[in-house]
Amino acid sequence: MKVRVAAANMKLRILRKLRSDGDYLGHLHDLVTTAHDEGAEVLVLPELHVLELLQLEPDLHEHKVVRYLAQYAQPIEEWMARISQLSGLIIVGGSHFKETPEGFKNVCAIGIPNHGVVLAEKNNLTGYEKNMWELARGRGLARLPKGLGVNICYDSEFPPAARALAEDGMQILCVPAWTETQRGFQRVRWSCQARALENTCFAVHASLVGDLGREPVPMSHGSSAIIAPSVEPFPVQAILRESPENEEAVIVADLDFAMLSDARRNYEVSNWADRDAGDWTVTRHAVEEPDEAAGNEDGLLN
Repeated sequence: MKVRVAAANMKLRILRKLRSDGDYLGHLHDLVTTAHDEGAEVLVLPELHVLELLQLEPDLHEHKVVRYLAQYAQPIEEWMARISQLSGLIIVGGSHFKETPEGFKNVCAIGIPNHGVVLAEKNNLTGYEKNMWELARGRGLARLPKGLGVNICYDSEFPPAARALAEDGMQILCVPAWTETQRGFQRVRWSCQARALENTCFAVHASLVGDLGREPVPMSHGSSAIIAPSVEPFPVQAILRESPENEEAVIVADLDFAMLSDARRNYEVSNWADRDAGDWTVTRHAVEEPDEAAGNEDGLLN
């Protein structure tokens, strides 16, 4: 079985006058239309594309961003459900802010034709999300059809999150992301590649790029990619498609589950089959502590 997936490298549109959330939803609709025209069955959008709406309140302090943008949670979720139904695509809807009984959370609305919306929460939060935005942690992972699973940005950097999904049948890890710097982008990209390797699965990394010229989006850096595990029978580079950095684009690739099954069974390494085979016990050995000052009159390491 094959699934055609698309990933959106979405660039914030700087409009002279953003009239309403309709302009923002129109931007999302353009990305869905492109993916649909390319024959995609699944589209992954980036994390916190809702930040584009901050142009409606250019003087808003960054501490108040979450509460302000959370008012759009219901319209976004209703839109995801409606456009998913009309297009026939599963839309992994990036993420937005939502008020919950536990506090404001960073959540992903996944639109599924004939099933409405399923929400996936971000579990691990960055320092900015905890300290400036005071977000509440998510609790757990969402089970999705078509072998899909979601780790929102930072969550992808923690192997147990993707492993739990893979143990539940996930074969395509969707990672909506927003990263300000090249280092942040690399952390998420390299994590996606590591998760694909260790779970012998595909990964789809979708980035938000562009800037608003001020906090909380003074800059962004990223590209989007559709990733295979770095084993036969997949291409040596293990990147099936990749967008240009920092430019808006929608990329598409066909993911072959039969090839994934072959990779899990037949080749030079079997990361999935061997995931529990190692003995990871740490054994402490009595060793002589070296004299810190030996050969160094200052007592410092060379």
